[in-house]
Amino acid sequence: MRSCFQTLAGFLLLLLHIHWVNGYRPNVQPAQKLTTSEEPKPWYRTIYDGKVEIVTPTVVAGVTFSRKPLATSNPLEPWVSLNREGIPKTIKPEIKNGRTKKGHPDYSTFFKTMHTKTLDYDELKAYNMNHDDIHEEEIPEDEDDTYTSLNPIIRCTPKRYFNKGPAKNVASEPFCTPHENTVWNVGKTYFLTWYTHFFRNEHSEEVVERVRIHMAYVREKAKEKGVLKRDSASAIFFQSEWIKNLDGLYPIEVIQEWLGGARTRRVVVSVQPETVPDEEFDPLKYGVLVYLDEGSKVYKETKHELALKDAGITDDKWYYVVISIPTAVVVALVLMYFFISVNRSYRDFSDVTNEEWKKKHRVLGKVSDLKNYKNLKNRRYSELPMHNKGNSGKQH
Repeated sequence: MRSCFQTLAGFLLLLLHIHWVNGYRPNVQPAQKLTTSEEPKPWYRTIYDGKVEIVTPTVVAGVTFSRKPLATSNPLEPWVSLNREGIPKTIKPEIKNGRTKKGHPDYSTFFKTMHTKTLDYDELKAYNMNHDDIHEEEIPEDEDDTYTSLNPIIRCTPKRYFNKGPAKNVASEPFCTPHENTVWNVGKTYFLTWYTHFFRNEHSEEVVERVRIHMAYVREKAKEKGVLKRDSASAIFFQSEWIKNLDGLYPIEVIQEWLGGARTRRVVVSVQPETVPDEEFDPLKYGVLVYLDEGSKVYKETKHELALKDAGITDDKWYYVVISIPTAVVVALVLMYFFISVNRSYRDFSDVTNEEWKKKHRVLGKVSDLKNYKNLKNRRYSELPMHNKGNSGKQH
């Protein structure tokens, strides 16, 4: 039996000394690059007055802008929506029971220009008009979609406004995304979207052509936490160039420096139209409050580690050590179990049990031979002390 345990112990030591830490990992082929047929290619088109323009597609946060349109329109072509934070998500329309579900958004007349058309009797010749009657009617004029059609992301309209403020009773105009008090994590790109027709020239009522994006810190006292004080002092830390107001969207990638060493910062995001001077612009007036957060730190591999990984070589010895030791113990226990089961019929422990029985049931020999009993005199039974209940313990 001792040799059995010695064999198993030796086998366990052998398992522990085997170089399992090197492990096995098949070579990993590097990811193939997109072929030229899959990459968006520049294309040309004819715009105003026969003018030819070359359009170069760009990819932002996984969304391709200025992609060449299909030869024929397809109602089932995917489009891009935005969640509460402003992260894009692809929507695929589908037909169910003869109806299109999740179809492209309908903007109604939000981006159309309303014109009042005046018609007299000579132009209409309506049977219920007098010769001197004048008919006035508002007619919507479609917007010029030469460039807006190249934007695959859903546009912001007043129908998509949300409620903000402590009581959730303030319209989020002019913003649709992000919703107030959402969290923007470092390293991610979010889309700020607003209703372009919200910004108009107060004199001509024409839509403003250019805007600028601002981001400012919002300082609040400890007792004001969560109260959304909008009269707090602010400090602008980001200011974009003047951009076109046409699409009403702007991608913002959150960077670590904006946190200023803090774990999270509360900021206000706002849009300044070109009709408002810098000294009159208040970022808190129509801004939306969000939190910039450091997020969970993700380990980034170095170039050397990436090169080794592409070649199928990894330095994961610590991982294999952690896995191999308990695996070796389990394997040893399983082998021990099978070894004992197979040799069950050959086991005989009678010699061991007999020896233990003899130790517990020793024969002491004659009392007269024992050292402690040599001077002990034997007496007859009748001479032994007797106790009589009737004699109150007197002896005879």
